[in-house]
Amino acid sequence: MELNQITELNRGEATAFLVGQWGSDVMVSGGRAISLTEPDGFLAVENGKITGAVTYLAENGACEVVSLDSVNENRGTGTALLSAAVQAAKEKGCRAVYLYTTNDNTRTMRFYQKRGFDMTGFYRGAVDRARKIKPEIPPTGDDGIPIRHEIRFELLF
Repeated sequence: MELNQITELNRGEATAFLVGQWGSDVMVSGGRAISLTEPDGFLAVENGKITGAVTYLAENGACEVVSLDSVNENRGTGTALLSAAVQAAKEKGCRAVYLYTTNDNTRTMRFYQKRGFDMTGFYRGAVDRARKIKPEIPPTGDDGIPIRHEIRFELLF
């Protein structure tokens, strides 16, 4: 596996991959709509095929992980992509990396906590509000759990 920075040369491929993962090029995170065509990020590539991606925005001394996707779980792709984003955040002078996930996404919660992230916020009803921006958000997620709330995780350095 190799990690490639998202650039103008591969942004079209990156966007196509992300739309395939998320059903749209818009991510609603922390109450705001973010176009997945804009953030910095990295692609995981194996045998010429994209197998994962991380996108992030660095603003005001903090870096938000907007999306993290891996086609093949439990092979180190997500960890490698997250590590690349954290390193990039440090190089940009950020003091923290944070992200939002939904209440149904228990695997994601375990993933980030095992990598040093702390749960720092709970936003009741955030996904219900996000559906006004992105109606494609499904009503239920992992294990049939209703998707209603956002949870913020943060890594300080």
